[in-house]
Amino acid sequence: LPARAFTPPPKVDSSVVIFDPAKLNIALHQLESVTQAAFSQRRKMLRSSLKSVFGPKTESILEQNNIAPTARAEEISVNGFIEIAQAVSGE
Repeated sequence: LPARAFTPPPKVDSSVVIFDPAKLNIALHQLESVTQAAFSQRRKMLRSSLKSVFGPKTESILEQNNIAPTARAEEISVNGFIEIAQAVSGE
């Protein structure tokens, strides 16, 4: 957008960015459950923080998705959390 589109006009031009939300094959509440459990105890390993919610199947779910059980929440990508949520909802 040109500077003249604003009042008063800034000394720089602007841009418009449009975000299209990704379509997920899972219920949003399932993804929220996984991320809340993982980040509520951020410095704990995922096998510990997720076990309180998902029980003994936690380590097998992580391993099926090629996520180390010793990983911490901040080390996992958004897609990693989506895969965990899909695995949990698929059971």
